[in-house]
Amino acid sequence: MACGGIMRLKAALEGNLEEYMEEHYRSGAEAVTNGIRQATDGLKTTIRNQIKSAGLGNRLANTWRGDTYPKSKKSISAAGVVYTKAPKIMEGFEFASVIRSPNGFWLAVPTTAIKKRAYGKRMTPALYERSKGVRLRFVYRSRGASFLVHEQRKKTIITFILVPQVKMPKIINFETESKKWQEKVPSLIVQNWSEDD
Repeated sequence: MACGGIMRLKAALEGNLEEYMEEHYRSGAEAVTNGIRQATDGLKTTIRNQIKSAGLGNRLANTWRGDTYPKSKKSISAAGVVYTKAPKIMEGFEFASVIRSPNGFWLAVPTTAIKKRAYGKRMTPALYERSKGVRLRFVYRSRGASFLVHEQRKKTIITFILVPQVKMPKIINFETESKKWQEKVPSLIVQNWSEDD
């Protein structure tokens, strides 16, 4: 290995040293850029797969993007960034946050018995009442969640489950995965650096 290095250095000294150094710089820039891109894509794919596995769907998973800079050329100082276009939603799942009602009362969680949207908006008790032209009835339960129900002639539909708060589970581990891929960067750069350079 050392002998090969000496021979290449000798060839460079006998030829054009500046050209030799420029060639190695280009090889290094390409290796670094490719290694950074692979790590960036790897982290992005890992996080997307975590979100899909948690049952949150492709749409939310695809809010995660990865970019490598500079975009237009290879650089020995290349950098990568992985981010989401839905940071507030993802922050809740990263830190297992607790969501409470903004007015200090109940959180109304729609059941599967009703549509999730009306008039292009997310369904709420007030929106449900307006869309159906009805008044929902409050059913208090001392144990367990209380309900809002839509009473019809032949049946009663449980429309919303009322809870004081909801704890969002920690389903993604962005910080942990980010560290894993950062640690892989040196080996990825070496893999992309040709032995012949």
